Amino acid sequence: MVKKLSAKFCLVLTLLFFSSQNICAENSETVFVVAKINNKVITNLELLDRYRFVLFSSKIKVNSGIERKNLLDQIVDKMVDEELIRQEATNLKIEITGAEIEDAAEMMALHQKKNLTQFKISLIEKNLSYANYLRQIDAELSWSKIISETLRGRVKITDAEVNEFFEQHKFNTNISKYLIAQVFIPAGDNSEIMAKKLVSELRAGADFHSVVKQFSRDSLTAENDGELGWVSQNDIDLKFFSAISKLKKNEYSDPILSNDGYYIFKVLNIKQESKIEDRDLNVARNQIFVKKLQTIAKGHLMDLKKKAFVEIDRDRIGKMNF
Repeated sequence: MVKKLSAKFCLVLTLLFFSSQNICAENSETVFVVAKINNKVITNLELLDRYRFVLFSSKIKVNSGIERKNLLDQIVDKMVDEELIRQEATNLKIEITGAEIEDAAEMMALHQKKNLTQFKISLIEKNLSYANYLRQIDAELSWSKIISETLRGRVKITDAEVNEFFEQHKFNTNISKYLIAQVFIPAGDNSEIMAKKLVSELRAGADFHSVVKQFSRDSLTAENDGELGWVSQNDIDLKFFSAISKLKKNEYSDPILSNDGYYIFKVLNIKQESKIEDRDLNVARNQIFVKKLQTIAKGHLMDLKKKAFVEIDRDRIGKMNF
């Protein structure tokens, strides 16, 4: 007896049909390698799909061939990082379940005010690969587990560091504290141009959540929408605080050059706070811990790059057809 097909099964068939059409369309293009990471490669089609996804999710507008090339360079660097993270997770025997990936995909869908099915359909309508998007999620979740299961244990806090923290925070009047988030663009040939482009797009209404996910290369805060937490003058570089203190809620700083690249800050909230009590150890240890973990995470990813074979064909990327 033939049973009635469920609505869910019919939807799966529809998704498979349209996905197959996308694959056929992609296969009509010449496929070539744009990056090699140890024994893995990134193809021009994968890079093109990510580029289109970035524009779709972030609402960034590309106005010239030079802007597109700069964008592609940033995206391929991010994809290389993700591949290194997936390989490191495999080496550490860290596994991400299908349910974890699906939950993260649902969160992205909710951010776009859609359910997961609507989100999948919106990708298909834009000729984007849902499978490629899931690989990005897999890398993000893998990095979170590497941090929590491997890197957190390397953070050691001494009594001397706690005492120094309290010495730096001895104040008797109310001070301004800022809840901030950041986008970090590492130093490179076009870093300044890219950072200025992102600030311009963010101020014009680009989606901050997606910009952080797709471009920020700070390996710790990128997993938390770029959020750094509450900071005051003694918590961060004076050059950073000087720029942040001039901002109102939801405003963006200009790109700020540091020794490792450019930082873009967003002020999420502002408050006045009295001095830290001398024995508030939780506040002290938490702030010291976050700074140390951020340094360790960034250093670990840099070590992975140094030990790996990485080759990027930027000339060929610049000649890609659109």
